[in-house]
Amino acid sequence: MLRPAKILNRQFRKPTRIPYNRVTDDEPMSTRAGERSPCGSIALVSYIPEPLGSFFYKLRGTLPGESHPQAHITILPPRPLRVSVNAASEQVLAVLSKFAPFEVELANVGRFAETGFLFVNVGEGADTFHALHDALNRGDLAYEEEFEFRPHLTLGGPVPNADTAAVQDQAEAAWLAADHARRFLLDDIALLCSDTDDPNGEWYRLWTYSLSTKATALTKAAAAALTNRTS
Repeated sequence: MLRPAKILNRQFRKPTRIPYNRVTDDEPMSTRAGERSPCGSIALVSYIPEPLGSFFYKLRGTLPGESHPQAHITILPPRPLRVSVNAASEQVLAVLSKFAPFEVELANVGRFAETGFLFVNVGEGADTFHALHDALNRGDLAYEEEFEFRPHLTLGGPVPNADTAAVQDQAEAAWLAADHARRFLLDDIALLCSDTDDPNGEWYRLWTYSLSTKATALTKAAAAALTNRTS
Protein backbone atom coordinates (compact mmCIF):
# COMPACT_ATOMS: atom_id res chain seq x y z
CA MET A 1 0.00 0.00 0.00
CA LEU A 2 1.22 3.49 -0.78
CA ARG A 3 2.27 5.64 2.15
CA PRO A 4 -0.63 8.02 2.92
CA ALA A 5 -0.06 11.50 1.58
CA LYS A 6 -0.54 14.29 4.09
CA ILE A 7 -2.72 16.64 2.18
CA LEU A 8 -4.97 19.28 3.52
CA ASN A 9 -5.90 21.24 6.58
CA ARG A 10 -8.89 23.53 6.10
CA GLN A 11 -8.80 26.73 8.08
CA PHE A 12 -11.02 29.39 6.45
CA ARG A 13 -10.74 31.55 9.59
CA LYS A 14 -12.45 28.78 11.52
CA PRO A 15 -11.34 27.48 14.93
CA THR A 16 -12.31 23.91 14.08
CA ARG A 17 -9.93 22.62 11.44
CA ILE A 18 -10.73 20.00 8.82
CA PRO A 19 -7.69 17.76 8.45
CA TYR A 20 -6.82 15.93 5.26
CA ASN A 21 -3.71 14.46 6.80
CA ARG A 22 -4.66 10.79 6.51
CA VAL A 23 -5.25 10.47 2.77
CA THR A 24 -4.30 7.64 0.47
CA ASP A 25 -4.51 7.20 -3.28
CA ASP A 26 -5.06 3.48 -3.21
CA GLU A 27 -7.15 2.53 -0.22
CA PRO A 28 -9.86 0.05 -1.33
CA MET A 29 -13.48 0.99 -0.83
CA SER A 30 -16.32 -1.48 -0.44
CA THR A 31 -18.78 -1.85 -3.32
CA ARG A 32 -21.06 -4.56 -1.95
CA ALA A 33 -24.66 -4.39 -3.08
CA GLY A 34 -26.92 -2.36 -0.83
CA GLU A 35 -24.20 -0.19 0.68
CA ARG A 36 -24.26 3.58 0.49
CA SER A 37 -21.60 5.44 -1.40
CA PRO A 38 -18.32 5.36 0.57
CA CYS A 39 -18.15 9.14 0.27
CA GLY A 40 -19.85 11.17 2.95
CA SER A 41 -18.19 14.46 1.97
CA ILE A 42 -16.12 15.77 -0.90
CA ALA A 43 -13.72 18.65 -1.53
CA LEU A 44 -11.75 19.94 -4.50
CA VAL A 45 -8.15 21.13 -4.21
CA SER A 46 -5.10 21.94 -6.29
CA TYR A 47 -1.65 21.06 -4.96
CA ILE A 48 1.23 23.50 -5.27
CA PRO A 49 3.75 22.24 -7.86
CA GLU A 50 7.45 21.81 -7.23
CA PRO A 51 9.69 23.39 -6.15
CA LEU A 52 7.20 25.63 -4.34
CA GLY A 53 5.36 22.66 -2.87
CA SER A 54 8.43 21.40 -1.03
CA PHE A 55 9.33 24.91 0.10
CA PHE A 56 5.95 25.45 1.77
CA TYR A 57 5.96 21.94 3.22
CA LYS A 58 9.26 22.66 4.97
CA LEU A 59 8.20 26.15 6.00
CA ARG A 60 5.04 24.84 7.60
CA GLY A 61 7.14 22.48 9.71
CA THR A 62 8.80 25.49 11.35
CA LEU A 63 5.52 27.19 12.27
CA PRO A 64 2.97 26.45 15.00
CA GLY A 65 0.38 23.84 14.17
CA GLU A 66 -0.42 20.20 14.77
CA SER A 67 -0.43 18.99 11.17
CA HIS A 68 2.06 19.16 8.34
CA PRO A 69 0.05 18.74 5.13
CA GLN A 70 0.95 19.00 1.48
CA ALA A 71 0.69 22.60 0.25
CA HIS A 72 -2.55 23.28 -1.59
CA ILE A 73 -5.20 25.80 -2.51
CA THR A 74 -8.80 24.77 -1.88
CA ILE A 75 -11.24 25.32 -4.72
CA LEU A 76 -14.38 23.76 -3.26
CA PRO A 77 -14.37 23.51 0.55
CA PRO A 78 -15.61 20.26 2.13
CA ARG A 79 -19.34 19.62 1.93
CA PRO A 80 -21.72 16.71 2.55
CA LEU A 81 -22.32 14.51 -0.48
CA ARG A 82 -26.04 14.27 -1.23
CA VAL A 83 -25.77 12.28 -4.48
CA SER A 84 -23.68 9.37 -5.73
CA VAL A 85 -19.96 9.80 -6.29
CA ASN A 86 -20.53 9.23 -9.98
CA ALA A 87 -23.14 12.01 -10.20
CA ALA A 88 -20.96 14.43 -8.23
CA SER A 89 -17.94 13.64 -10.41
CA GLU A 90 -19.94 14.23 -13.56
CA GLN A 91 -21.06 17.65 -12.31
CA VAL A 92 -17.53 18.63 -11.28
CA LEU A 93 -15.97 17.43 -14.54
CA ALA A 94 -18.58 19.26 -16.61
CA VAL A 95 -17.52 22.50 -14.94
CA LEU A 96 -13.77 21.85 -15.07
CA SER A 97 -13.93 21.04 -18.78
CA LYS A 98 -14.84 24.68 -19.46
CA PHE A 99 -11.68 26.04 -17.83
CA ALA A 100 -8.14 26.23 -19.19
CA PRO A 101 -4.93 26.17 -17.13
CA PHE A 102 -4.32 29.56 -15.53
CA GLU A 103 -1.50 31.50 -13.93
CA VAL A 104 -1.44 31.79 -10.16
CA GLU A 105 0.65 34.28 -8.23
CA LEU A 106 1.27 33.79 -4.51
CA ALA A 107 1.48 37.16 -2.80
CA ASN A 108 1.95 38.32 0.79
CA VAL A 109 1.64 36.47 4.10
CA GLY A 110 -1.49 37.25 6.11
CA ARG A 111 -3.26 36.06 9.24
CA PHE A 112 -6.91 35.26 9.86
CA ALA A 113 -7.69 37.23 13.00
CA GLU A 114 -10.59 34.97 13.99
CA THR A 115 -8.50 31.79 14.16
CA GLY A 116 -4.87 32.86 14.23
CA PHE A 117 -3.92 30.89 11.10
CA LEU A 118 -1.26 32.21 8.76
CA PHE A 119 -1.77 32.05 5.02
CA VAL A 120 -0.40 33.28 1.70
CA ASN A 121 -2.76 35.41 -0.34
CA VAL A 122 -3.46 34.60 -3.98
CA GLY A 123 -2.84 37.57 -6.25
CA GLU A 124 -3.18 36.85 -9.96
CA GLY A 125 -5.55 33.95 -10.49
CA ALA A 126 -7.88 34.84 -7.62
CA ASP A 127 -10.66 35.79 -10.04
CA THR A 128 -10.43 32.39 -11.73
CA PHE A 129 -10.54 30.60 -8.38
CA HIS A 130 -13.70 32.53 -7.57
CA ALA A 131 -15.21 31.66 -10.95
CA LEU A 132 -14.43 27.96 -10.43
CA HIS A 133 -15.86 27.99 -6.93
CA ASP A 134 -19.04 29.78 -7.96
CA ALA A 135 -19.59 27.46 -10.93
CA LEU A 136 -19.10 24.36 -8.76
CA ASN A 137 -21.13 25.50 -5.75
CA ARG A 138 -24.44 24.86 -7.49
CA GLY A 139 -27.04 22.16 -7.93
CA ASP A 140 -26.33 18.98 -6.02
CA LEU A 141 -23.01 20.41 -4.81
CA ALA A 142 -24.45 23.66 -3.46
CA TYR A 143 -23.56 24.27 0.18
CA GLU A 144 -23.98 27.24 2.48
CA GLU A 145 -20.39 27.79 3.55
CA GLU A 146 -19.77 29.42 6.90
CA PHE A 147 -17.30 31.95 5.52
CA GLU A 148 -16.95 33.82 2.27
CA PHE A 149 -14.71 31.95 -0.13
CA ARG A 150 -11.17 33.34 -0.25
CA PRO A 151 -8.41 31.67 -2.29
CA HIS A 152 -5.33 31.17 -0.14
CA LEU A 153 -2.57 28.77 0.83
CA THR A 154 -2.58 27.93 4.54
CA LEU A 155 0.85 28.09 6.19
CA GLY A 156 0.24 27.14 9.82
CA GLY A 157 -1.46 27.86 13.06
CA PRO A 158 -3.18 28.68 15.18
CA VAL A 159 -0.65 31.25 16.36
CA PRO A 160 -1.21 32.64 19.88
CA ASN A 161 -1.96 36.35 19.90
CA ALA A 162 1.17 37.08 21.91
CA ASP A 163 3.34 35.45 19.23
CA THR A 164 1.51 36.72 16.17
CA ALA A 165 3.90 39.48 15.10
CA ALA A 166 7.05 37.41 15.55
CA VAL A 167 5.73 34.29 13.82
CA GLN A 168 4.19 36.22 10.94
CA ASP A 169 7.45 38.12 10.47
CA GLN A 170 9.29 34.78 10.46
CA ALA A 171 7.03 33.37 7.75
CA GLU A 172 7.15 36.59 5.71
CA ALA A 173 10.96 36.71 5.90
CA ALA A 174 11.27 33.09 4.77
CA TRP A 175 8.88 33.69 1.87
CA LEU A 176 10.65 36.87 0.76
CA ALA A 177 14.04 35.12 0.92
CA ALA A 178 12.89 32.08 -1.04
CA ASP A 179 14.67 31.63 -4.35
CA HIS A 180 11.55 30.50 -6.17
CA ALA A 181 9.23 32.10 -8.67
CA ARG A 182 6.00 33.35 -7.11
CA ARG A 183 3.99 32.32 -10.15
CA PHE A 184 3.02 28.91 -11.48
CA LEU A 185 0.61 27.42 -13.98
CA LEU A 186 -2.29 25.66 -12.31
CA ASP A 187 -3.28 22.60 -14.32
CA ASP A 188 -4.19 19.66 -12.06
CA ILE A 189 -7.22 19.60 -9.75
CA ALA A 190 -8.00 16.73 -7.38
CA LEU A 191 -11.32 15.49 -6.00
CA LEU A 192 -11.11 14.26 -2.41
CA CYS A 193 -13.63 12.06 -0.65
CA SER A 194 -14.29 11.40 3.02
CA ASP A 195 -15.65 8.00 3.99
CA THR A 196 -18.14 9.63 6.37
CA ASP A 197 -19.96 12.93 6.66
CA ASP A 198 -17.60 13.81 9.50
CA PRO A 199 -15.03 16.31 8.17
CA ASN A 200 -12.51 14.89 10.64
CA GLY A 201 -12.73 11.39 9.16
CA GLU A 202 -10.59 9.58 6.61
CA TRP A 203 -10.11 11.20 3.18
CA TYR A 204 -9.23 9.68 -0.19
CA ARG A 205 -8.11 11.17 -3.46
CA LEU A 206 -10.55 9.88 -6.06
CA TRP A 207 -9.14 11.42 -9.20
CA THR A 208 -7.00 14.19 -10.63
CA TYR A 209 -8.14 16.20 -13.64
CA SER A 210 -5.86 18.06 -16.05
CA LEU A 211 -7.21 21.36 -17.33
CA SER A 212 -4.80 21.19 -20.28
CA THR A 213 -5.39 17.63 -21.53
CA LYS A 214 -8.98 17.33 -20.24
CA ALA A 215 -7.99 13.88 -18.97
CA THR A 216 -8.93 12.33 -15.62
CA ALA A 217 -6.55 10.02 -13.76
CA LEU A 218 -8.59 7.70 -11.53
CA THR A 219 -7.23 6.08 -8.39
CA LYS A 220 -8.12 2.61 -7.12
CA ALA A 221 -10.37 4.26 -4.57
CA ALA A 222 -12.25 5.94 -7.39
CA ALA A 223 -12.72 2.66 -9.23
CA ALA A 224 -14.54 1.31 -6.20
CA ALA A 225 -16.48 4.47 -5.45
CA LEU A 226 -17.65 5.09 -9.00
CA THR A 227 -18.98 1.54 -9.42
CA ASN A 228 -21.26 1.90 -6.41
CA ARG A 229 -24.55 3.12 -7.88
CA THR A 230 -26.69 2.34 -4.81
CA SER A 231 -26.56 5.78 -3.18
